[in-house]
Amino acid sequence: MSETPPRGHEILAHTADAGLRAEAPDLPALFEEAAAALGELGGEVAPDAPLGTPDAIALEASDLAALAFAWLNELVGLADLRHAALARAEVTRVQGIDGSWRLTGRAWFVPRDGRSARPRRDIKSATYHGLAVERSGGGWRMIAYLDL
Repeated sequence: MSETPPRGHEILAHTADAGLRAEAPDLPALFEEAAAALGELGGEVAPDAPLGTPDAIALEASDLAALAFAWLNELVGLADLRHAALARAEVTRVQGIDGSWRLTGRAWFVPRDGRSARPRRDIKSATYHGLAVERSGGGWRMIAYLDL
């Protein structure tokens, strides 16, 4: 019987940008972990902050790296548009169909008002520099760098 790979994420040091590494046993959990790392980089959300209504997200890309790029940039863009911090993300499906990859999920944001969330770093976008989504030890790993 094989062990389920661990799920988690960490922030990676980089000279001018910020990086993240996420690991999970499956692709939906991997994209959720990457979102959690992105949220930690962007803001500190109060534990009792009300989440409100989530934003539905549906994305399509040619490969998994492009899907990760689209996912991270969608979250950055929504946070910027709402002047909010990413509080939570849920990915319901990541699947390859007809030579492309599709992701469906939702994300919750809270205002960066000093009470619900405090800003940490101003994330401008995800980059393709060092971007990788790959199988790792029976699970999946994503490495991504963000332009600050």
